Amino acid sequence: MDIDYVRQMIINQERFRNVDDQYTFYYDETNNIRKLYLTDSGLNVQQDNSFVLAGVAHVGEFNNKRFEPLFNSLLLQKSAKELKLKHIAKGGPFDMLKSSKLKKIFDWLNENEFYIHYFNLNLLYWSVVDIIDSIIGEIRERAFILSHFQLKGDFYDLAVSDRQVFLSQLSAFNYPDIDEAEVKDFCRWLILFVKERSGNLPTYRAEVLKSLFERALQLDELPFISGFHGKELIDNFMVFYLQKLYIFKNSRHVFDEEEQIQSLFKGFSLAENGKPYKNHEFVKSHDYLGVQLSDVIAGFLGKYFTYIKDTSSEQLISDIASLTDMQRQCFQSLLLLIDRSDARSRAFFTFVNSDVERQKHQYLCQATVKWGG
Repeated sequence: MDIDYVRQMIINQERFRNVDDQYTFYYDETNNIRKLYLTDSGLNVQQDNSFVLAGVAHVGEFNNKRFEPLFNSLLLQKSAKELKLKHIAKGGPFDMLKSSKLKKIFDWLNENEFYIHYFNLNLLYWSVVDIIDSIIGEIRERAFILSHFQLKGDFYDLAVSDRQVFLSQLSAFNYPDIDEAEVKDFCRWLILFVKERSGNLPTYRAEVLKSLFERALQLDELPFISGFHGKELIDNFMVFYLQKLYIFKNSRHVFDEEEQIQSLFKGFSLAENGKPYKNHEFVKSHDYLGVQLSDVIAGFLGKYFTYIKDTSSEQLISDIASLTDMQRQCFQSLLLLIDRSDARSRAFFTFVNSDVERQKHQYLCQATVKWGG
């Protein structure tokens, strides 16, 4: 894979800034289930929590000693061989916001010009919205193209509203390897699925989604959801590790050891102008304080984004109203850290989730700042 072609295309499309600068990125992950596939009754996992690959970053070269003042101030027990999220905070995301140590970490990162970065992935959303892309990619109608993100979000919302029925039927069609002879039956089922649950969406949006699937009846094939391994939704997570490597090609990327990903990397090479290119390494976390700190960041964000995904808007509003001053101040410190990082470069952040999830996140951010003031 030649990094410059893909890199420049994304930078131009997203208008990313400050990606040529030299940074050191530290990473850890949470909720890497290795594989996701369909079974006769649903998924191979009981909980499809949000996958998060995240951590801290700073301008310039690697320097382990930069983190020592923070670690000394946390006063960890001598029995703790390395920093883990469990040493800082426990429970759900709002319970964690009660932790003075978590706030100390966010404050210290802000005060010492560090940044955070994350990749947030809703596993099921990623796995099923190819259905929408496959149809739009074939019919190429402007109205559907302009509303493709809304269509994906609405389709996902209907899918999770009757999750077991939806997944069982996908499995019956051997998704994502739908036989050419079954394409029209698959589209008829999609139309029926939307009709029976249209009350969960505004009338107009339900009609647009239904009309998209009706247009699909005119197609002979759906290339994005045919020819793959049947019932295999995610084979591995390597592609998510690659993104920042080529976007921030002049930087050093330090990952915590992950056996499966490391094995996959050995069979995959990055190149620049036809020459091998490497700007990453996998390390033992107990030797790298930045990676240990990334365990805290990734662990908290994994719980937070899973909460956003699985919690209704009504419950979210109720939960926000019950936050204490300490919880608000801790979250505000995180928001400041995110805002500072975003101001440096939007490329620090990638998220693959529904519009509703993004709206809930924005509401939580705005409400916490407003009510906290």
